[in-house]
Formats: sequence, structure tokens, C-alpha cells
Amino acid sequence: MPPKKPDPKAAPPPEPEEPEHEAFGEWNGERNPESLPEGKGTATYPNGDTYVGTIRNNMREEAGVYTWKAPEEGKSGGVYDGEYESNKKHGKGSMKYPDGGTFEGHWKEGMREGHGTFKYPNGDWYKGTWSAGKKSGEGTYFSYCGSCWYVGTWSDGMFTEGVWKFKDGSCYRGKFAGGRPAPGEGVFLFPNGNRQMGKWVEAKVEGEEEKPKIFWVGGDLLVGHAG
Repeated sequence: MPPKKPDPKAAPPPEPEEPEHEAFGEWNGERNPESLPEGKGTATYPNGDTYVGTIRNNMREEAGVYTWKAPEEGKSGGVYDGEYESNKKHGKGSMKYPDGGTFEGHWKEGMREGHGTFKYPNGDWYKGTWSAGKKSGEGTYFSYCGSCWYVGTWSDGMFTEGVWKFKDGSCYRGKFAGGRPAPGEGVFLFPNGNRQMGKWVEAKVEGEEEKPKIFWVGGDLLVGHAG
């Protein structure tokens, strides 16, 4: 069977907004000769968010901790602990999202960028490279409910080519599209060294209006070929 797409509810959420306040609701910390916030301290913004760290020219800079106001009692609004540049997450930092997901890695202009690890609240995780906040480049995604791994190349948040590994040691190697194997050739590899070449074929199922199903058409089993 083709792999199930990761639970869309567990996809990385959009970044919570960090208003570019020029005036703080309250500032407890260092000030410049004009008595404006400058240096280390604690800002409490009009919307209830707080920031503990460095302010330069009314902007968050260097290392700091930004805490979003909880939407309701007993819940988290999110916390970022890391580096800033011009009011945006930039450099190395960790983020805890309101849904319980976490990211630890690198940022650029407020987006996940470079190498980092995202842990989803449902037990899934992705470790690899990011671009503009999405999985991009080389990385590994573990599906908790499927007990399988997707190891290889990602683009625009989607797995495009590599190895789909199963907990029994077998795997499938080929190209992917839309969260499942792409139509075309591929190979299943088994722990005993056997392999099966074949191809995935799309076909409409009569009476169903959904997109075409995909079926594996396998060739002969080749014995004793280590993958």
C-alpha cells in the first residue's frame, strides 16, 4: 500500500505573530540617555505578550525569550527562546508552539531555515534542513502512527525522493509526490537481501470521485541481492 500522508493536524503551524511594537506597555530594564528602552530588560506589550532580553532601537536583538499571552487559562500561547535580529527570530533558537509541538534549530527572518528538528504533538518528528519555514533539502521524518521513516529529499514541505523504511527492516526506494509514491518505477528491499522491482500505476476506481488510486505492479522477486 502507498504510505499514508502525515496527519495534516501535525504539520508545522504558522509562526505566531510578534508585533513590531515601537512603544511598550511596560519596560523594566536599561535605558539610554533619552530614557528610552535600550539594553537588557523585560518588556510587557499592550496585548499581554512579554519579552525578556535585549532591546536596541526599540527592536528585539541578540538573545531573548518571547512569551505569547495564553489564549485562555491553563493553555500556552507559545514561547521562543533564542536569537533575534531586527525584531525577528534569526539565528539559533527553540520554539514551543501552542499545540505542544517544538522546534529547535536555526531561523532566518522569523522562519525556520537551515538545520533543525521539529517534534510534533502526535509523536512524529522531522530532523533535517528547512527553507522559508518548510522542510526542504535532506531530512528524515518519523511517523509515529505508521511506525515508518521517510529518509531523503524534501521540497516545499513534501517528501520527493528517497527511502520509505518500515519497522521490520524492509523499505521502498523511489520517488514520491503528494505524500505517496509517485507513478513510475521503484524497488522494494527486504532484510534478507531479496528485492522486487516494479512500478506504481495510477487508476481511477469506478464509482469514486476522489483522485486516482495508486497500485503497485511488481515484477519477479530477485533473491539474495543486498539493498
